[in-house]
Amino acid sequence: MEQKTDAELVLLARAGNSDAFGYLVERYQQMVRRIAIPMVVNEEIARELAQEAILQAFLSLDHLRDPVSFKSWLYGITLNVCKSYLRDQKVDVLSLESVMGGMHCDTLRDDATDPQSVVEERELRQVVFQAVQSLQPGDRAAAQLFYYEQLSLQEISDTLGVSVVAIKGRLHRARKQLRQQVSLRYGLVPPAKQLVRQRKKQMRRVTIDSVREHPETQQNVVILQDENAQQLMIWIGKAEAWTIARCLNEVEPPRPMTTQLMLNLLQASGAELLEVRIEALKEEVFYAVLKIHSSGEREVDARPSDALALAAVVKCPIYVADEVMEQCTGFPEGKLVRPISTFTVIDREAILKEQEEQKAWHLKLAASLPEIEAQLHKQEEEQARQARIAEWKKEHGKDQEE
Repeated sequence: MEQKTDAELVLLARAGNSDAFGYLVERYQQMVRRIAIPMVVNEEIARELAQEAILQAFLSLDHLRDPVSFKSWLYGITLNVCKSYLRDQKVDVLSLESVMGGMHCDTLRDDATDPQSVVEERELRQVVFQAVQSLQPGDRAAAQLFYYEQLSLQEISDTLGVSVVAIKGRLHRARKQLRQQVSLRYGLVPPAKQLVRQRKKQMRRVTIDSVREHPETQQNVVILQDENAQQLMIWIGKAEAWTIARCLNEVEPPRPMTTQLMLNLLQASGAELLEVRIEALKEEVFYAVLKIHSSGEREVDARPSDALALAAVVKCPIYVADEVMEQCTGFPEGKLVRPISTFTVIDREAILKEQEEQKAWHLKLAASLPEIEAQLHKQEEEQARQARIAEWKKEHGKDQEE
């Protein structure tokens, strides 16, 4: 039975096999304790909470939708049990016992029981804890699962019910906010105005050189270029690619697109897009930021494709982090199935041709609607006729049997 998968053991446990759940407990009890100890610090309390989590899992086993995800499901239960315990606690921060009790057991050694050191260590942990608590709920959950519980991106995705790409975005935002808060608290970074100036020095202004599409695969790539002709290539979707291409070639779309809606919403709220920045590249995923002025300056995370499309419409400055440009020499050239030279530029002629083809297609569709309606009507009549025949055969078949 030890060799059985989690899903097989769950099904056996649901059928009343207590030994099966016992094997699941043996398999994951150390994992559950590793989750609880860093959260509540006190090892004895952590063991009790681990037992409570396992008990809750046993009582709720019938509610597990996918037996394959037992591990991540148990992670979630343990997190909730520990969070519930922490919310109910009232810690006396002035007592030495509470200060010492709020630290890892290996922090206080025989030769390091200086109360001042203890207080400083506790203060640092408190700053980090408060910084984590200040994160948005989704970012906070992702950060806790990744850093405290050491879950993989896929396990976090299964636990929170969102995609792996979304988890990467949440972790990127969480790291950025935590770094800023902790650094500012300990004087490791200069004031905000100086931060802006430094960030500008670390960024370089770029322009959209071109948008390209492969004639066979319809893959789209936007090419950004700095003043030294160094290029950065980013995959984007077809809709964003053609929106950017229309702006570059000053061709009005036949009807308002999503990017125009985004701009209209900004204008309706009295906001102004000041700049777009491509700030990071993590595991081949780019991360962009919109800098917006609306009763003060604000920054909003965005997909690079959406950000660049909006920048093209507004004609605002675009910046790329130096480190991103350095990482992306030849990117995504090395990842392309076909060389970039086989991609054609979406120029004014291509845009006008595509619009004419779309117009012709719509006209052809409109012209064929009467014929399509006639065919549908004919099909409906034939189906009704077949139904009447079947009903007649059924009725007369009964009469003959009688």
